[in-house]
Amino acid sequence: MPHNVYFAYGSNLTQRQLLRRCPGSSVICRARLPGYRLAFTRYSTKRKGGVADVVAEPGSEVWGVLYDIDDAGMEALDTFEGVPRAYRHETVTVLNDGGAEVAAEVYIANKTGEFAPSRAYLDLIVVGGREHGLPEDYISAVDAVPTHA
Repeated sequence: MPHNVYFAYGSNLTQRQLLRRCPGSSVICRARLPGYRLAFTRYSTKRKGGVADVVAEPGSEVWGVLYDIDDAGMEALDTFEGVPRAYRHETVTVLNDGGAEVAAEVYIANKTGEFAPSRAYLDLIVVGGREHGLPEDYISAVDAVPTHA
C-alpha cells in the first residue's frame, strides 16, 4: 500500500488524535520546516478560534513530527482538514533530526485572517510538542501565543 510522509505541526502533533483520524499511521521522527512561522490564519467554529497554519517567513522555523500515513489515511485526513475548502496540501522540504532533507506533505490553510486560537486548541499543540520532544524553547513560544479564552 503506498505511503505518504506527512509533516504535522498543529493539533495533529498529538499521536492520539492522529491515530483516531488515520489508524495505522506511525511516527517517523521529529523535524523542522525552515523559512516558515506558525500562524493562526483561519477561524474554526469547531475549535472556536484560530487554527494552525504555516506562513513563509525567512529566518523562522516550525517544528513538528513526520508521520508515515497510507493513502487511505491521507484521504481521511483530507476530510478532517477540510481539503480543498479550508486547507490544501503542498510538498515541502523539512529537516529531520540528523539535518537530512526530507520531502513531506504539509497542510497550508486557505487564509481568512489572523485569529487568536482557543486555549484548549493551543494546549493540544503544546501537549503534542512535548509528547514528541520538540525543543522546549519552541514549545514555550507556542504556549505564549495569545489566546481568546
